[in-house]
Amino acid sequence: MRPDLSGTTFLGADAPVPEGEGVSIIVLTYRSARYIGDCVAALRHAAGRYPAELIIVDNDSGDETPDVARAAAPDARVIETGHNGGFAHGCHAGAERARFPWLMFVNPDTVPAPGSVEALLDCARSDPAIGIAGGRCVGRDGSADPRSWWGRPGLWPAFCFAFMLSSVFPGNRIFDPESPRPWTGEDQVRRVPVVTGGFMLVSRRAWDETGGFDKGFFMYAEDADLCLRAAARGYRPTVTGRGVYQHDVGGSSSSIGKLVLLFTGKATLLRRHLPPGLAQAAVGLLALGVLARATLSRLLSARPERQGRATARGEDWRRLWAARREWLPGWPRR
Repeated sequence: MRPDLSGTTFLGADAPVPEGEGVSIIVLTYRSARYIGDCVAALRHAAGRYPAELIIVDNDSGDETPDVARAAAPDARVIETGHNGGFAHGCHAGAERARFPWLMFVNPDTVPAPGSVEALLDCARSDPAIGIAGGRCVGRDGSADPRSWWGRPGLWPAFCFAFMLSSVFPGNRIFDPESPRPWTGEDQVRRVPVVTGGFMLVSRRAWDETGGFDKGFFMYAEDADLCLRAAARGYRPTVTGRGVYQHDVGGSSSSIGKLVLLFTGKATLLRRHLPPGLAQAAVGLLALGVLARATLSRLLSARPERQGRATARGEDWRRLWAARREWLPGWPRR
């Protein structure tokens, strides 16, 4: 799915904004020089009939990423924040400069298919109550990648994680409830608890009413937090199978630093969206699940293709347990 370099010219910073619907595409980069060219080239084919502007926000990469971005997209606005304040901080920097009523957040390692952003806009515009829309993730060979959306976090999913049910029954609707369900049709539209933030359309109205991504999250789970807060206000996050994209996130596991960030986000999410007593219990179950995997990991065989998520190696779980004082408290409120 490697795109060519022709296609839509993005609306320049000095160009007048046309009347009607349009989309501000915001790409947040951090040491993304090897990705951004393909992402930009793909985005030129993604907006379809909608006018679009491209805003690339660089979170102080400290390398050639901003220069590569400018070369790949001379018609984009490239904003250098000067420091890495996290995913939400960078997205806000882009949203503050956006001029259209729709905000499209795209990870730099995402490659949208032609017409994919247009498909999300068509879906979201069909019902103003949607507010947040996502697409259908696929692998490089076009095969289904279930990481387009996620189930709602809570006490029962934490229990399933703690007692290994989500590992023994990966992808099971009851015992692995946060994992997404497989797509049953390419044109399917479904309401979901959490739209993945790597390819997410948000109406300006929903963004302003919710306050957008919570800057208290440095990285991971801010997409879930936004979707849950939007749903509490009556919005209905939705995904459409017509909005196809590819997202390379590194399938079988990540560094311990990323795992610490991931579990800090998980703990924060539980603390923010559950009553205090239930939140404490859920975070305790999260810790128990990490301890169980750290202890039993040599005996277990993960099946990430069914879970739709990256899985950690035994040593990763042991190091994550050792670092529990870093992630159990979650992110402090700002």
